[in-house]
Amino acid sequence: MDSSFTTTQIIAKEGWRVCAAAFVIFLLAVWVHFAALLMLLVLVFLLFIYRNPERIAAENDELTLLAPIDGKIVAIDRNTSELVGGKNSLYIKIRSLPFDVSMVRFPATAALTSAKTIHGLFLPPSSKEAIVLNERIDMKCTKGDDIFAMRLRAGVFSRKLYLSKERGNIRAGERIAFMVDGIVELFLPADARIKLAIGDYVKGGESILGYFAHKG
Repeated sequence: MDSSFTTTQIIAKEGWRVCAAAFVIFLLAVWVHFAALLMLLVLVFLLFIYRNPERIAAENDELTLLAPIDGKIVAIDRNTSELVGGKNSLYIKIRSLPFDVSMVRFPATAALTSAKTIHGLFLPPSSKEAIVLNERIDMKCTKGDDIFAMRLRAGVFSRKLYLSKERGNIRAGERIAFMVDGIVELFLPADARIKLAIGDYVKGGESILGYFAHKG
């Protein structure tokens, strides 16, 4: 398992190189007495973008569904998706902006059965073309008898998307990817219970979206 997604280091591993380069440029700017303040601001901005805070879930129930990323809930609906075998599902869409924490976390303790990356463009997620053309990752998961799926759609400031783990059991809240901005879509069992609403802001790995149904 990739340690960059399981450690509590304050800067995500994805940002180590770019932040180190910015720090070196800042030192050079100080040395030559040119644009040192600007380079310091760039460094602080990059450290902010790649921050990797530790998160503790508000609840620790086996059926709990956690928010997978920081952002605003922009849609809750019922639909069908090929990701869950064409079954009727509960759909949740979360929009994450560049100033939100960019770490993507697994929403529940479950098994990731498959993951597929569709390479593409990095258009604004709000555009109609982005739905088809933007880079994305489709994940299919199982939790007991339940089947659910999660999709990552890259935004303008994201670059190549990849997962730290593409198959196997994953804990709720475990770090699995990094996406500077974009959209996370969840396709949940139709009997899942949601406790939040459109417009609510959530924190990945901490906020409770709802619960899977108890199978007695």
